[in-house]
Amino acid sequence: MKTHTRLLVADDHVMIRLGLAALVADLPDIEIIGEARNGKEAVELHAALRPDVTVMDGILPDFHGVEATRRILEQDPDAKVIILSINESAEDIRRAMDAGAIGYVPKSRHQEVLLRAIREVAAGRRFLDPDLERLIADRTTTNLSQRELDVLRLIANGLLNKQIAVKLALSENTVKTHIARIMGKLGVHDRTSLAMKAVTLGLLR
Repeated sequence: MKTHTRLLVADDHVMIRLGLAALVADLPDIEIIGEARNGKEAVELHAALRPDVTVMDGILPDFHGVEATRRILEQDPDAKVIILSINESAEDIRRAMDAGAIGYVPKSRHQEVLLRAIREVAAGRRFLDPDLERLIADRTTTNLSQRELDVLRLIANGLLNKQIAVKLALSENTVKTHIARIMGKLGVHDRTSLAMKAVTLGLLR
């Protein structure tokens, strides 16, 4: 019976990698078997080592951790990846989960949260702490079309209907129709609330 989890760590910051190594050094159930400094190395090391769990930095020098996760899952559908990220928006979490990650831990959390995530994910269970579960409970962005998301982002950036129409090559009436539909889907009644909702959902990056 397996007594420990074989862990791959992908992070371009050496202090993060050293910190994780120190965190698990004396633990009998977790062993770091590889360290990657970028997404390309993460994908290659995963293929070579087949770790039980991969802790993946959200932002890597060559490409996003979500993209690295997607590539790993393409070559190994059973891979278990935890995204460790500075971002905590619902949209960031949704993208990570859609790419195949089954754990998501903000870097602002205590190290014990990451240990719990590693153990939960190693056991085949999704891990999000309660705060993140509440954050993504409202997955309203999945109900918005791409055009509606485009309109929402422009509203959040302060553009007026006429400016949005020019930017997206639409008529003002079409923009107004999109805005009415977005308000209905998001349950808000004015542009200020729409802009605040866009920020909450992480749509401004």
